[in-house]
Amino acid sequence: MVDFPLVQPVMKVNFFVTMWDTPDSNDGGVIGGLTTAATAVLNAAVPFLAGGFRSVEGLDAINELVTHQEGGNNHSEHRFYDRSTYAKIVLKRGITFNTDLADWQNQVTLGERKVRKSGTIILLDSRKLFEVPNVSVPIPGQYFPVASWTFHNALPAKLAGPMLDATASEGDLVAVETLELHAEKIERLSLSLIPGVADLNSALSGLVGLAGGASAAGLSAGAGALAAL
Repeated sequence: MVDFPLVQPVMKVNFFVTMWDTPDSNDGGVIGGLTTAATAVLNAAVPFLAGGFRSVEGLDAINELVTHQEGGNNHSEHRFYDRSTYAKIVLKRGITFNTDLADWQNQVTLGERKVRKSGTIILLDSRKLFEVPNVSVPIPGQYFPVASWTFHNALPAKLAGPMLDATASEGDLVAVETLELHAEKIERLSLSLIPGVADLNSALSGLVGLAGGASAAGLSAGAGALAAL
């Protein structure tokens, strides 16, 4: 049985990545919409059929600030927001028969259309919501989503194949390919983006903090009583 709501940090090993063609990079109209829908469904299914990504790096949003110095105010500086920049996303996975990353690279390099992709990275709880008898592979919806990031209008910057080594040690035998991509925007999806929910989120965070403080106080009191004995 899974206890909700989740208030404790989850492990970083259970996540899911999916990408789809950005509508603006398609032909537009009905054909473009169908292409976007088809790539979204295909990319959602592929990780369960051919294996997902083993690691994700670069979910960084960086705010660039400008500094203004006020005349006569020599003990502080004024800082103002200028623009946001986003890090390079690095995705790694073991090589299978799936060639979708190479296909995307070729589309951008050789094709007339510069196909852009958007996508999501979803971090899942390690506890299962349900069990399926005699099935060992992950099932969609089996794990509760805890956090998710989305990136927009990305282009591949580098696709690196594996380093092949016949003398590799037993613990490093998986052939891994690496995709580096640049997105126009990266953001973590949050309920606080919905008007009114931010206040509720703050209230819940406060309650969790109070509960944690009360728990810590109880443990301290218990430790003090034991010490007195």
